[in-house]
Amino acid sequence: MPIRKRIAQLLKGNPGLKARDIAKALECDRKEVTKCLYDHLDVFVQDDNFVWQLKKDASFVLEFTSTGTWITQEHFEKSLLKSGSPLDAIHGHVVLKIQKERKVLLCAAARILALANQLIFSKKTVEIDFTENKSTLSYLNRSGFIDRLDRAVKVLPRRPPTSAAQQYKANNAGLVELLEIKPSSSDNPANESVPESIKHSFVEAFGVQHANKLFTLVSEFVGNVEEHSDTQIPGFAGLQSYRRNGSTCLVAVISDSGKGICATLRPALDVHFPEIANQFPGSQKNSDPMLIIHAMRYRGLSRLGKGRGAGLNASQYQAEKLNATIKIRQQNFSVALTFKNQGLHGHEWSLDLPKLSGTHIVFEFTLDI
Repeated sequence: MPIRKRIAQLLKGNPGLKARDIAKALECDRKEVTKCLYDHLDVFVQDDNFVWQLKKDASFVLEFTSTGTWITQEHFEKSLLKSGSPLDAIHGHVVLKIQKERKVLLCAAARILALANQLIFSKKTVEIDFTENKSTLSYLNRSGFIDRLDRAVKVLPRRPPTSAAQQYKANNAGLVELLEIKPSSSDNPANESVPESIKHSFVEAFGVQHANKLFTLVSEFVGNVEEHSDTQIPGFAGLQSYRRNGSTCLVAVISDSGKGICATLRPALDVHFPEIANQFPGSQKNSDPMLIIHAMRYRGLSRLGKGRGAGLNASQYQAEKLNATIKIRQQNFSVALTFKNQGLHGHEWSLDLPKLSGTHIVFEFTLDI
């Protein structure tokens, strides 16, 4: 019998063995066993304690649930808090499961998408299970979720053979497909179309009022992704409208899987902004969310030095005009800023969140129409 099958049989009944223990049990050369294990990482997985088990028996299941019809970004975070982040887990196989008969708002879909792509980048095997939610899979296919999803992710019951987002592109003014944000270069002006597409969709559905405010805000955040993301995983942005309590709600999402705002700003503080570095020391637990709030409220803070860094502040200026809410999720914390009567009404943050790399922004405001 091939050594791979012998090892698999042994680990099936005795999971959690080190290579030397496997070699001893099978009366094989340890080097031969080690080579086989590393040659078949699609079958075997090793944890931080150097013990091996079958990948199929080392699955991390993360189910996204809600008490109502919709799964929101808050439900995403609650599910992550309950189970922990699979990015930190030793499991080589991760299953992301959508609760039966639940719909997924674009803000939650964006985080699920980012998480799945980050898991693939970290060399894990990933499945997204829509077996009991085929209508949700159909909607997410229409939203561009499947287009942005890494091809290595297995979709259950099966990945749609065609892209509904491409087939019906721009036919639904209430939804802008999740559009890819590509690395900025002189040969790649494609990112200009992302804010434009969102603005066009807004104008088609709701008219020109507020359209330029929305365009400016999205442009600033997309530009921030271009300039500071520094990741091989493409970012994306999209727009969704829906009815809530008799009003029309607009939600724009901008997501990237890069270093995050604070991680790109902090190295420059000591050099260019020593007074800000002293005001928000890295040793202070809540200094990162406070630093983001400061960057939103005041111009000029940038990793590139003085004279730059107006983007976040310009975004706040537009949010004030729209009486909006901005939520910014970083690797292990989040910040929320609420604007009313064209001013900052309040802010709050959550610390010690499970890992989700990058910057994930949700911008929401209400139209009374």
